Amino acid sequence: MSERTAVITGAIAGAAAGVALGYLFFTDRGRAVRERIEPAIDDLRAEFARFQQTFEKVGAMAADGIRAFQEFNNARGQGRFSDDSTAH
Repeated sequence: MSERTAVITGAIAGAAAGVALGYLFFTDRGRAVRERIEPAIDDLRAEFARFQQTFEKVGAMAADGIRAFQEFNNARGQGRFSDDSTAH
């Protein structure tokens, strides 16, 4: 894509966004649309927050697992778990 095409595409996208925002914020019908979609947007934000919390819990669980594995390997290297009768 040439630089000229990118500039024209950006200008058209910006104009379209401006028209949409103008409609939503400065017309009675736009206000009615906003009032209908705001609860859905609030629900979506809450769902993303729950997803983020779940993702953080999974990350913490993975970190705990890695830490336990490293502690096991460190203890094994110190001979606490080594035994000549253990098959390798």
